[in-house]
Amino acid sequence: MILTVEERDSILSELNEQQRDFLSKQLVRSRRTVFANAMAKEKGFHIPENADPEDIEALLDEWVYTGYIDAGSVSPELRCECGRSLRYQHQVEHKKTGEVKKFGIEHLKEHLGIDASMVSAIKKGFDAIDYELDEMLIKRKSDWQPNPEMLDIEGLPEDVMSHLKLGLPLLDRQVKRLRQQPPARKVWIDNYTPPVQEPSSNEDMLLDLFTWQEEPMAPKPSAASSGLPASLHAPIQAYIAGGVRSARVICELLIREQHADEERFLTGKPKIFIEVCRFIEQSYPNASVQALDKEDRSYSIPE
Repeated sequence: MILTVEERDSILSELNEQQRDFLSKQLVRSRRTVFANAMAKEKGFHIPENADPEDIEALLDEWVYTGYIDAGSVSPELRCECGRSLRYQHQVEHKKTGEVKKFGIEHLKEHLGIDASMVSAIKKGFDAIDYELDEMLIKRKSDWQPNPEMLDIEGLPEDVMSHLKLGLPLLDRQVKRLRQQPPARKVWIDNYTPPVQEPSSNEDMLLDLFTWQEEPMAPKPSAASSGLPASLHAPIQAYIAGGVRSARVICELLIREQHADEERFLTGKPKIFIEVCRFIEQSYPNASVQALDKEDRSYSIPE
């Protein structure tokens, strides 16, 4: 079900200030991610959909999405670059020049000079974000409640914890992800705990996390089998110090800026990915590691 603008506004008005502030920030962050992903893919980078926008934007040197304004209704105070009055005004900034553009989503192509396929991807992504907002608001209106056993939030993903603490419904994709968690967590969902098979070694675990879904490779030697060149160690540490958390983004930066081996699996994942993760985890043993759908790893390095 898709809400009308009036229905959406009505349910949003029933939320408390903290809930509305959270959703507003999440909408901006999600749109940043969609926009950055489209721009990165146009440049030939292969980035998982769930990478943080800050990481993806490290690959870009042109336009980045900075936010939007909702006037509540079409207002002459809020205008597109072409002068048209807007309710929703999207804003982008050029990383090199600092130029700022403000426009309605329908004029994205005209004002940024990007091709139709990128515009289509961005609009499709923005529509998906609005659909999830509607899903959450509909659940809120119907007083949807999670399984009480899920309220034991120790170890749950950060985004799920945020929703539960704020009293916001979980999205279907979040519930699905919880059901796909390891057996120790499944008991909170459906009281089912199948036997756990532990990997025989850390090496087996690493290979299982990073190579289970890759297509067969040609026998040509790769960076993953020969080890990470020492010349890449300092650049990786510099990217980490600069705030890049995604191993996939670090791989793309190494390929673009350090001329690292650009061989890839058929899925698009760089073959140096495993060795980059291994180096980071050896160099920063206290790092907090989050596996992102087996497509990426995100690292939070304590200061």
